[in-house]
Amino acid sequence: MYSGIQRIEEVIGEIEDRITENIDLSALAARMRVSLYEFRRIFSFIVGCPLSEYIRKRRLSLAALELSADKKCSIQAISEKYGYSTESAFSKAFREQHGVPPTVCRDGGCRIELFTRPKLELSVKGGSSVPLTVIRESAFYVRGTTRISPHTDTCCCDEVWRKFYDEGEDKSIRGDRIYASYRDLGGEIACVIGEGCPVSGKEEDGVIPESSWACFSLRTVDDDEVNKKYGEILYEVLPSARLERDEQLPIIEIFPLDMSNDGFEWEIRIPIKSKGE
Repeated sequence: MYSGIQRIEEVIGEIEDRITENIDLSALAARMRVSLYEFRRIFSFIVGCPLSEYIRKRRLSLAALELSADKKCSIQAISEKYGYSTESAFSKAFREQHGVPPTVCRDGGCRIELFTRPKLELSVKGGSSVPLTVIRESAFYVRGTTRISPHTDTCCCDEVWRKFYDEGEDKSIRGDRIYASYRDLGGEIACVIGEGCPVSGKEEDGVIPESSWACFSLRTVDDDEVNKKYGEILYEVLPSARLERDEQLPIIEIFPLDMSNDGFEWEIRIPIKSKGE
């Protein structure tokens, strides 16, 4: 995880340097050598705050400091500087974080809620035993509900899952497993939820060629725990196993068809490059 922490520190430094600019999140993900989907998960786990919330709180903190330091500064100019299209939107967000409107802050003497830049420290721990299965899977595709989903920090493909159940796609699955395919498109995710099907010989859209996969089992769907697991997989387990993520292929998550019982087991599959590729 050390290299991951180093890269997160570099990314945080870049965010701070560009805090008043439009921040290219895809470029930050590239710095971390992961997809934007994975970057959001990992950032939230390591920093303890979703990426967009971190940027918003840092901007409002710095804006409050500027207002406190200069009673003559323009609130409209400050709101534009920190990325708000209207003064009213800025004032609403400002009040939600600091508990007072910008005008009161500018008058001085009020307490603000300063959201600080995180300090990341290396925590060295001994080696641990992590269950891992590496498999070679024949070509397949996921047949079911398909949609392009926007990136957010708190959810991904929620609308696709709702559509999957609302349209009764779960009733058409033969077998006992639901496949969810997540292909990162930069600012969006191509999400397919449905049945994992072998290639029948004819051309199928979204075919995933014969590939190797690193497979990890989980018994929780808690966001924090899942984000933590993704961080461990990408920055601890794969490097320790000397495995390299294949960025050309989607991540696959596999769930039991019946998810009514707490603590059900499901699986994350990370595509990996075979030796020599």
